[in-house]
Amino acid sequence: MDSFGLGNLLCLILFHTIDQTYALENTQEDFQGAANEEMKPINLLKLITEAKARLGPTFTWNKELDVVYDVQRSTMNHVLTPVDPIVYDEVNVNLGQGYSNKTGKFTCPKCGLYFFCYSSLPGRGLLTDVALIKNNKMVTVIHSVLPINSSQLSIKTVILDLHKGDQVWVKLVSGSLWSRNGSLSFQGFLLTHSAQ
Repeated sequence: MDSFGLGNLLCLILFHTIDQTYALENTQEDFQGAANEEMKPINLLKLITEAKARLGPTFTWNKELDVVYDVQRSTMNHVLTPVDPIVYDEVNVNLGQGYSNKTGKFTCPKCGLYFFCYSSLPGRGLLTDVALIKNNKMVTVIHSVLPINSSQLSIKTVILDLHKGDQVWVKLVSGSLWSRNGSLSFQGFLLTHSAQ
């Protein structure tokens, strides 16, 4: 597995998943307009760099081989109707130039295993489905059925084996999504490169 090593791979996945897992619930105030919620966008490149530093000298960082992107919808740039794909307009990181903020799709530049993460913040009390799509096939979905006057931020992660040219994107299948302070995000990075 390259110079990365299986142990380092698992540590990085666990570190990222633990750092990303949280939920916000609000039952008293109107979440979409309230200023009392504190959500900070996560800088994926910084997170990976810190994780790699913690993993020690056995890990090598090669910007020529690495593919990392971190994108989000700008604040109050809500997705009010089903759309395929969701286009994330703020690009924080795009090493390898795999993500296009014109199409909303990640196009795989190098074969290998990739880690993806995407989020959903449904409109209050709506049934909402947000799916991760690979080459026009649904891979996974965040399904939300929330009571009236409640909101919850959900995050889903997945590892996919991709070939050069494969495309991955996020689709709003039903419901609506609210965007506030980086709550709607889509990240991915190459875990290990393969020759195929």
